[in-house]
Amino acid sequence: MPDPRFFHRAGPVPVARAAEMVQGTLPAGVDAALTITDVATLEVAASGDAVFLSDKAFQPALAQSKAGFCFATFELAASVPRGCTAITCADPRAAFAQLCAVLYPDTSPAWGAQAVASDAVVGPDVAIAPNAVIGAEAKIGARSKIGPQAVIGPGVVIGDDCVIGANVTITHALVGARVIIHPGVQIGQDGFGFYATPKGPRKIPQLGRVVINDDVEIGANCTIDRGALADTIIGRGCKLDNLVQIGHNVVLGQACIIVSQVGISGSCTIGDGVVIAGQAGLKDHLKIGSGAQIAAQSGLMRDVAPGEKVMGSPAKPIRQYFREVAAVEKLTKKP
Repeated sequence: MPDPRFFHRAGPVPVARAAEMVQGTLPAGVDAALTITDVATLEVAASGDAVFLSDKAFQPALAQSKAGFCFATFELAASVPRGCTAITCADPRAAFAQLCAVLYPDTSPAWGAQAVASDAVVGPDVAIAPNAVIGAEAKIGARSKIGPQAVIGPGVVIGDDCVIGANVTITHALVGARVIIHPGVQIGQDGFGFYATPKGPRKIPQLGRVVINDDVEIGANCTIDRGALADTIIGRGCKLDNLVQIGHNVVLGQACIIVSQVGISGSCTIGDGVVIAGQAGLKDHLKIGSGAQIAAQSGLMRDVAPGEKVMGSPAKPIRQYFREVAAVEKLTKKP
């Protein structure tokens, strides 16, 4: 469920109201007075939480879920398990987004009048430069340094011995110890989530966090979006070069190296020790195995096995790529 340090819930919502606002239907005989208390992922949902099912690939996860309510398509409603109330509708993802917006109508940080909030917790020997802003209930670990014009949002946690550069903005995030964040980095902003309507794209509230583990270094002007509902996670010891974009719900394993201008789309899972060279781009929901290497300017459209080396656009095994280049060169040489 969304972290209450960053998101303030306005619910609960009666299930009858939820069904009505998405033009959905409830099973016959269901108690219309039942209330939805929160939203959650399939893995962590509890009896008062709502989830959604729009793809049969997630049926096994729903069968194991403890969710009490599920938006589902007409085709998939029969697969909603006993004990979970199905709300049948045309577009479960859009319906779930509408419920999120009702339960969490304002996801932006609430700023006070003070540069350093009176209830912020600042550890010993912390250096805070002029014009930095520390939000309410934020926590700054011992010996950390906060640069000029840096903005640390309400509820954000910064560990010990961190260096936060000038003009950095961090919201909706938990940052470990000994993390270096270079100037201009933006962490915890909205992920790029929308659903289609006849009147154009509508925003899906982004209710997750960014979790940055110990000993990470993040280069200048990187952007790391917070998760849509689960967290965006940067593993221990990862090193990001300048101008890297990390989409929502991405999970980086430990000690990954991500070179300048790489773009990683939402919900990619990257194993330990992966190297992604400059200007590579990854489509959403990919799984990259530990120790894999992705060459510069590669366009990745498929999963990559552990230890595999790929190159090209679309990316392919690196030896195959060079064989194809050599073959084309032979074909184009003058006789």
